[in-house]
Amino acid sequence: MQRDDTPSDVSTQLARFAAALTARDVPDAVVRQCKQALLDLLGIALAGERAGEAARALECYAAQGGDGPALIWATGRRASPGVAAFVNAAHARVLDYDDIIDYPQVHVTVCFAPAAIAVAQAARVDRPGERLLAALAVGSEIQARLAAAIAPGFGSGLPVMLASQLFGYVSAAAACGSVLGFDPTRMLSALGLSQMQAAGTEEMVVHAAQSDGKILYAGLCNQGGVQSAMMSLAGLAALGDPLGGRAGLLNACFPGAFELAPLTDGLGSRYEALRRCFKPQPGTLVSHPFCEAALNLVRRYGLSAADIAWVRLHVGPWGRAMCEPLDVRRRPPSASAAMNSIPYAVATALVKGSVGVGDFNAEARADEAVLRMAARIEHDVDPELAAPGAVEPGIVTLRCHDGSVYRERVEVARGQPARPLSFEDTADKFTRNVAFARPEMSAGAIDGLVAAVRDLECLGDLDRFLQLLSAS
Repeated sequence: MQRDDTPSDVSTQLARFAAALTARDVPDAVVRQCKQALLDLLGIALAGERAGEAARALECYAAQGGDGPALIWATGRRASPGVAAFVNAAHARVLDYDDIIDYPQVHVTVCFAPAAIAVAQAARVDRPGERLLAALAVGSEIQARLAAAIAPGFGSGLPVMLASQLFGYVSAAAACGSVLGFDPTRMLSALGLSQMQAAGTEEMVVHAAQSDGKILYAGLCNQGGVQSAMMSLAGLAALGDPLGGRAGLLNACFPGAFELAPLTDGLGSRYEALRRCFKPQPGTLVSHPFCEAALNLVRRYGLSAADIAWVRLHVGPWGRAMCEPLDVRRRPPSASAAMNSIPYAVATALVKGSVGVGDFNAEARADEAVLRMAARIEHDVDPELAAPGAVEPGIVTLRCHDGSVYRERVEVARGQPARPLSFEDTADKFTRNVAFARPEMSAGAIDGLVAAVRDLECLGDLDRFLQLLSAS
């Protein structure tokens, strides 16, 4: 692990990378993934605004910010870049449906892209498609490399610090700086200013049952990234080593539990962000292999919910955090708590045959059939199922009323890098999400949005493109 007094120039190297990268420099595989991530983000933000319990509160918050040049995608309201970035990111986190590094679990696009888009719209940059494509590659790579830096010390249990939010301040500042064409010095100041704001722990996200923290943290780091870039643009300086320094972000938040080398090894030639997952269902990634295992059994043996007497989940340390306290996980009191619950997700899958956009709201959480199934779900903890470097496997045992017992183990869930979703899969997901959010959007408009993202580098009118998202 890294010593806390080791000299470092990783921040300078990352600033140079972020300032220099253009759309033409980005490898084809990264281009395809960045476009996929953008399409995914836009669709889940639209669905999230309609499905999320906090949508009304977010609308009230947005109204306090007054008018501005940046668009809130799902509503068409105009706001300042910081407020628009905050609300769009929060909408995209409502369903826990966005792309994520599988280990250590760090969310990616939602933590920076709303900021870059808001700044690009406010600044009316030329060649917005090219600039956004470069910014998406910059933000994704910095977020992924910061995740890789803490992987050696991450362990197998739930951490205290919330890496997605902490790192999001940095990646959002870098993505905004990329859109604005920062030189390396101005980019380094943006990173330094973002480090001065960075904060975030798991308390309000995982452990607090009555909290909107799970959907708000990405909004906070996007808003901070906008502020950092705009302060740097105005000439405010924060030059130093904000990431690897003695009191830098990594030493402050992950002391003795990180390595600096992953931040810069192969920078510009090897892209760590290609390791990310795209989710085929909403909810915490930890629940996905369990839901898939349960559904495999139901489909293979032709079972119905009425056939099942009890369910046992076999979990490791991370899964345990999503199963306990069991009474809360069986009957989650909020959408955030439901998204963090393996028992609730598995019960929903067994009763409904899938886990979808509308399955975390108050009405869905009161579904008696789902609650009866959840009451029959137990778990046991096996430390041997800890999976440093990966998501824990999903192991489910079902016992039926006729005495038959079935067991299934899913090592890698669909959507993880070993079983990836294609751009076409994500386009289908986008269509489903948009249909949920905006039934009046025509098939032609949906096809046009998908095509525009597929040809993002050719996009010349960002404002017009974004207005399509909220058009009635």
